[in-house]
Amino acid sequence: MERLRVGSAALAALLLVMFAVGCAGTARGIKSSVYQHDDSVVLARETGSSANALVVIRYPAMLDEDAQGVYYTAFEYHPIGGEIRPDGDSAQKSDRIAQAVIAKSNYFAMSLYRELRDELPADQVLLSPHLVAVDDEGRLTSRPLLASEEIPSVLTIDFAVYSFPDPDKMMDAPPLTFGDVITPLFVIHSNRWLRPSTRGLLLSSEPLLGAAWDGAREQAREQTRNLLGDQPVEVKRPLDFVSYLNGDPRQGRDLPLKSAGEARRDVAAVEVHPLEKIRMDGELIARLDVDHSVDPFAEDFVKGAATRVVRALNRADLGRATFFSRQRALARFDPALARGFLARDTSPAVQARLRMARALIRAERSFLAAQSESLYEGTYEGTYGSQMREMITAEYRLLEERRELARAQNLGTALAILAMAGAVYAGGDSDSNNFLRSDTMGNLALLSSFWAVDYAISNHGMSKTIGENFLLQMAPAIKRQISVQVEWLESSEEISARDFNEFRAKALALYQRSVRSVDVPWQQDCRFRYGALEQTGRWFGACVDGQASGSGYGLVTDNAGSVVEYLGEARQGMPEGLGALIADLAGEEGATYVEGTFAGGFPDGQLWVEEPGRSPRVRLFRAGQDKGAGDPGALSRFGY
Repeated sequence: MERLRVGSAALAALLLVMFAVGCAGTARGIKSSVYQHDDSVVLARETGSSANALVVIRYPAMLDEDAQGVYYTAFEYHPIGGEIRPDGDSAQKSDRIAQAVIAKSNYFAMSLYRELRDELPADQVLLSPHLVAVDDEGRLTSRPLLASEEIPSVLTIDFAVYSFPDPDKMMDAPPLTFGDVITPLFVIHSNRWLRPSTRGLLLSSEPLLGAAWDGAREQAREQTRNLLGDQPVEVKRPLDFVSYLNGDPRQGRDLPLKSAGEARRDVAAVEVHPLEKIRMDGELIARLDVDHSVDPFAEDFVKGAATRVVRALNRADLGRATFFSRQRALARFDPALARGFLARDTSPAVQARLRMARALIRAERSFLAAQSESLYEGTYEGTYGSQMREMITAEYRLLEERRELARAQNLGTALAILAMAGAVYAGGDSDSNNFLRSDTMGNLALLSSFWAVDYAISNHGMSKTIGENFLLQMAPAIKRQISVQVEWLESSEEISARDFNEFRAKALALYQRSVRSVDVPWQQDCRFRYGALEQTGRWFGACVDGQASGSGYGLVTDNAGSVVEYLGEARQGMPEGLGALIADLAGEEGATYVEGTFAGGFPDGQLWVEEPGRSPRVRLFRAGQDKGAGDPGALSRFGY
């Protein structure tokens, strides 16, 4: 019986080893993302005449030479899904993979761009490649290479593909971007007014959640500071992936979250996209360098992600999502007109100028859409794309060799263990099972997996060369002459330029030749108050006797850090009439949004309410007090 028990243990060990070596010896992944493509999901509205873009795609495209050391160190010491052994050899390998992340993000971002470009109306999807750099404090940051983020947009996507920084553990590490295996990082955000309860953050890959949340919060705070200080409100948000590399955000926060694809889509929470190691179609990858007519990344991730983006667009209030970015864009042409827009001035003079300015913003969007298309053609169809496909195919072939070795190794190991198990059962040397405690099999697997990755990165990767040559290769595509027709004052004007600054200068000159600057009364010290805060804030709009009176935008903060923003009607310095308000209180994650009627500075009547982690609903308020469920039929909605 004792021998039987020993034999049974050996056979059980055989099964465990076969399973363990099989898992560790092959780079595996799920077949497709949690987001599945749905042909029935199409854009449910016509947006062709709008001055905004529907989607801007941001991604890391270049690494500034001065930032290389900081980037490599940050990448090594802030891995996603694993640990790094701090030795010189691992650092060198980590640097190579860090280079590949930028190169591959460039390439795979084009799949997402192409899919959304083909599904959405013309000129509505813009690319925004970023340069990874260091700021004045020596921390990583990023800045856009094109002006795409200056155009009002409904949704912004942060995209990257990730590689685990330790190639020694490539086979069993959670994330990996190598050969036919890819780990996408994916964030969708908008202006905070679209979803105040999550500060505009709609979806985030799980590892980037903290960085994306903090980025949205800091962007809102900076815009508030600029408004109060009469400074231009600019978009300076680094890529969330780059912010993540600077260090882990605060932990233990109770953020409003929901799982990917959750049925309760109306809940005001951030949808969390799990960290996925997706294994693309190997047959397509194997011939990618000679035939890229079918995109394996699009089939296994991008189409499903695009379905999720279109659903978000269908649910979005476009006016609410773009109101403040439109105001910022108008300020470039005519600051007084931008103030009139913020004050919701309906006078004929202001409305006529708004139509002209919107025509020029549409022209800017068309110019940037042409630049994006040129960038796509150069990146995906040109030399850069060919080099990337050669690199990915070479990686895949080496990975397949490693898989074949693992399969052969598994079989040989299994037979050896089976022989030992039989010997033990038959009365042989019971100490033979010491082999099971040796490191032989693990060392073989580790050595072969390291060789495959290191060889590919060193000899076939080309990622550093590709990254360094990106701007050189893309410059002819970006710096080409582009002509845009502008519908202007019952006629059509053509503006041609080789870069966006030249185009914008010509557009501004056309505007200034055609109209005079509109005179909008603007009282710099107009006061605004909200009943729940003691401090007095500022009002941007109609003003009587130094107090908010009429239509406009109010902003007030207190010493604790609470912020209240109000857009709508006011009287005697306080909200009065129809409006929308965001209350972002100190110490709370997320903000509350109320929309409807106000009286005496407080919500009063039927109000639409959005709070973190809850479904939007109609509530009845009296003098700021919630009295229970409201009547949706009696609700008056605020129009943006």
